[in-house]
Amino acid sequence: MGFFYLKNLQYIYRHIINFYFMKKILLFSTFLLSLSIVSCSSDDSTTTDKGNPIIENPDNPGNNVTVKSTWEPKTIQLVKIIPLYTIDYPHSEGCTKDYLQLLSNDTAKFFHYEGASCDVTEYGQAFQRNGNNVTMNLMGYTIKGVIASETSTSMEIHSEITEYIPYIKIMLPQYEQYLNLLDGATVKLHLTKK
Repeated sequence: MGFFYLKNLQYIYRHIINFYFMKKILLFSTFLLSLSIVSCSSDDSTTTDKGNPIIENPDNPGNNVTVKSTWEPKTIQLVKIIPLYTIDYPHSEGCTKDYLQLLSNDTAKFFHYEGASCDVTEYGQAFQRNGNNVTMNLMGYTIKGVIASETSTSMEIHSEITEYIPYIKIMLPQYEQYLNLLDGATVKLHLTKK
């Protein structure tokens, strides 16, 4: 009976040691995992407390601004009494999509990507708002409109077709011949928040 008692005691002792050893390995692994997560976190010098990117303020060097929101143009709809035509915004294929960046100092930038090398052009003063009235600088063209609807994820800006004529002639030349027929039409630009 002493032999079986000793065998059971060894068995129990071995399981206790294995349990504590495994617990230490698990604790050590958890420590290493948390250390690797902390060491891979983002650099605090590029984000604010709300996670918004910080960018340099060219108008006031040393006084950085944050990005409040980023909006991507999605569709352009033409309406003359009834919706006539809806097209996707003409982003350059294979490039980052154009976007509008609203900044904390009440300025905005519009980024346009084009060409085989996806060159980016940055346009300043891209969005000025007074209530629901807006003036946009889309690729160097000034377009005035009214925010007709706005949620936390989408915005729709209505403008007279005449505001878009210079833009359409350059970006969508295939439609230039129809512009006279569209006198009095409204253009609805739909943007979504990135």
